[in-house]
Amino acid sequence: MNKLLKGSIAGAAGIVLLLGGAGTLAYWNDSATVASAGTVSSGELSIASTVAGTWDDSIALIVPGDSLTYTEQFTVTASGDNLSFELGENVTSIVSTIDGATVTADFDVTEGGVAVTDLSDLDAGTYTVDVEITVDFPTTVSGSTGQLQDLDLSDVEITVTQIP
Repeated sequence: MNKLLKGSIAGAAGIVLLLGGAGTLAYWNDSATVASAGTVSSGELSIASTVAGTWDDSIALIVPGDSLTYTEQFTVTASGDNLSFELGENVTSIVSTIDGATVTADFDVTEGGVAVTDLSDLDAGTYTVDVEITVDFPTTVSGSTGQLQDLDLSDVEITVTQIP
């Protein structure tokens, strides 16, 4: 191809691009907002300690035959149109490091002053949860079993978990 033909093709392509062949032409357009969609808000599932915990006895060093109970109060706030949740704890996963002693947890749950008995499927609401953690050191422990040992309960967690 000669130089004149190539130059003419390049020039024509440049003119097409300058005139809007690359999508720069303006077409009419408009927009509108979705006026009545409103706002979507999310709910909440939370648990917080409301009354500091206390031990029922002032035993500093536990011995066989002793039973100690720690009580703490929590508030559960659950809001959501289709919210269901369960209450849990990790006490059962904490292995007693005092040989022979056992650790258990118990919940007393109320909603508006009314006792709640089924803790496996709770719905939206505000709940008061009294948690009791009991350390039992039975008299069946003998010899030197369990002596000079510590049981660390600082990792105990009370949980609320949404369920389908």
